[in-house]
Amino acid sequence: MKTYKDLNNNLWAYELDGSQDHLIPANFTLITEEEADAIRAKKQAEYEAANPVPVLVPPTKNELLAELELLTAKIEALSND
Repeated sequence: MKTYKDLNNNLWAYELDGSQDHLIPANFTLITEEEADAIRAKKQAEYEAANPVPVLVPPTKNELLAELELLTAKIEALSND
């Protein structure tokens, strides 16, 4: 594939055989795979910075006991029907 970048550093890939060359806009710039990898890495880092993975905090003993109380009450209400 031939890799191009547009004015916003978005990447575009076209066939090596030239069969898609008529589709390549004049303002696209042909780049190397190393340049494309650098752009991908930068965009990935920006995405990860803007969308951090939430850290899951396990529930405390008191929270679990409170949940157990609620579930026990629900079960008892079912057995009273």
